[in-house]
Amino acid sequence: MVAQMTDTRVPGARVAARGNFSMDLWGVCALIAAALLVVAYFTPLWNMTLIAPQYPNDLVLTAYGTTMEGDLLEINTLNHYAGVKAIEPENVMELKAFPFLLFGFVAAIGVSSLLRRRWLRAGIILVAWGFPLGLLIDLQYWLYTYGHDLNEEAPLYPGAFTPKVIGRTKVVNFHSECMVSWGFWLMVAAAILVTFGPWTIRFLRDSWSNTGVQKTVAGAAAVLLLGLATRPAQVNATSEGDLAEMIAAAAPGSTLTVPAGTYRGPIVIDKPLALEGVGWPVIDGGREGDVVRIAAEGVTFRGFVVQGSGREVSDEPSGIRVLRDHATIEGNRLRDVLYGVTLQDSNGHTVRHNDIQSVIEFAAERRGHALYLYYTNDNILSDNDISYAKDGVFINFSHHNEIERNRVTKLRYGIHFMYADDNRMIDNRFWDNLTGGSIMYSKDLYFRGNEFSHNRSIASGYGLLFKDVDNIEMVGNQVHHNRLGLTMEGAPITPGAFLRIEDNLIGYNDVALFLSTTVGGEFGGNTFTGNLRQVDTKGGSLEHHNTWQIDGRGNYWDDYRGYDANGDGRGDIEYRYRSAFSELVQRDESLKAYAFTHAQAAVDLAARWFPAYEYAPTVVDQAPLMKPTVRLGAGAEGAGWIAALALLALALVPMAGLGYARFGTERWRERC
Repeated sequence: MVAQMTDTRVPGARVAARGNFSMDLWGVCALIAAALLVVAYFTPLWNMTLIAPQYPNDLVLTAYGTTMEGDLLEINTLNHYAGVKAIEPENVMELKAFPFLLFGFVAAIGVSSLLRRRWLRAGIILVAWGFPLGLLIDLQYWLYTYGHDLNEEAPLYPGAFTPKVIGRTKVVNFHSECMVSWGFWLMVAAAILVTFGPWTIRFLRDSWSNTGVQKTVAGAAAVLLLGLATRPAQVNATSEGDLAEMIAAAAPGSTLTVPAGTYRGPIVIDKPLALEGVGWPVIDGGREGDVVRIAAEGVTFRGFVVQGSGREVSDEPSGIRVLRDHATIEGNRLRDVLYGVTLQDSNGHTVRHNDIQSVIEFAAERRGHALYLYYTNDNILSDNDISYAKDGVFINFSHHNEIERNRVTKLRYGIHFMYADDNRMIDNRFWDNLTGGSIMYSKDLYFRGNEFSHNRSIASGYGLLFKDVDNIEMVGNQVHHNRLGLTMEGAPITPGAFLRIEDNLIGYNDVALFLSTTVGGEFGGNTFTGNLRQVDTKGGSLEHHNTWQIDGRGNYWDDYRGYDANGDGRGDIEYRYRSAFSELVQRDESLKAYAFTHAQAAVDLAARWFPAYEYAPTVVDQAPLMKPTVRLGAGAEGAGWIAALALLALALVPMAGLGYARFGTERWRERC
């Protein structure tokens, strides 16, 4: 009897104990989940990577619960030009509320682990899942908002778009790759733990106590090991054709002469050699990656046709990629390559007399740059012919380079600087592009003898754009027949820095100068002629913030109506430029629709004739010049002579006809 009582009590006791253990087990799981949430507070929740040709190392944005870190400055700069709002973590309400929500929930978990109320624990489970799911929903909402709340007047307006919160999204030439990070998975683990933790632990415990489970686990492990042991070995085989064998057999420092023919790429030059093509041998990359990769110092590569690079923009495949110092790339023809010549993480190269084109059938934004410099200094780029690429010369984080006598046309930006200091541009020609040049976030630059012409895109059409630059000297250049001649925003950007524009021709543009937040600029000896408007400003009058003469020498303005009584070549009264139409546009930008029309001319003319209200001038030149200091180059002057001869011929034809008619009439009268 006693034994029976003992037997009946023991199972009851075990059941009671088991029931108490179940509740305690949930509390233990909840406390572990709380610890995971605390760790998630300090770890990243989500990452976004922007992949683009101009950023070989990509741009990364990492979101934590309370802030965002990474390449925020560069991303906001891109956003500015695409019309996307700036990302400002300090103004995001969710980031401010996250600590209170998270640690308040952690405290609620602690309370629920002690009170053992079913309704309370059910609420904890719901909120635990709400954290990771709410994060995804909120991020997707923000991405949608940023992709649709756009400034349609931005230079690179892409149209509305919606990046995916997880996965890849393509916008123009960018790819965004988004994925959740460790903090998100810790929150998911916490939700799983409070939802399924106690049940799973009990199931595993009971299953392990039954027979056969150990054997099942051991059998599964044996099958896994057998599968790994019998997995076939992966074999890689490559073949690069006879040229690779010739390179392998050549002695370091020797000259390898390559006869005409077609050779398979990709090719890697991993020793100091001089490769010289005879009869234009062709190296074809088969549209896989880089065609030629130079991985040794002191390599010379001359006289080849390089074609057929890869097409994937995110990989930035190049016709020729240089990774070691002191290479000479000379006299080559690059065709059907996404990027032309890429100089990367190396110095002291010479790239000259090459003819470079990207993939012609691609749109400009889909192509790569013809000459691409990234973290490379002390290079010479000279006498190259460049066309049908994205940017002709793109210089990024590269300094002390000489860019001379290059001819660049039929692409997006002729020259593009980003964080590129102490570079010199001499005697280059950039014409018939969307924008002649875009110079950003750089300093200590020198321009002489360059031509920026016929860049007339409606979206940009800059002859030359300066954005947030310092210490610029521009002498003897020709900027003509562009939509906007020189555009300056934040030039110079640093107090005490200088912007010196001297002896340039700035003519035949829709607008000669467009100034925005430009103060401290010096303009002297320039010739402003044939422009529809001389100077436009944004943000108010800037006439007293810039100097319109250098060493007492002003500029030539073709609409100046003053006089020179003493014959010193300078006007005796100051030149003042004001535009009533520009003033009206600053008040109401919708009036831009009437720019360069008869309505604009009528407004400006009426303001001169009937000055009921005197608008503030944008230019006050106290020493205007009476004669032009610069004229168009020989090519443009030749075109002018041709036009003049054509007009003369048109005038002579009717005169000859009249003369013949008169002569014929007199002869008819004589016969009669």
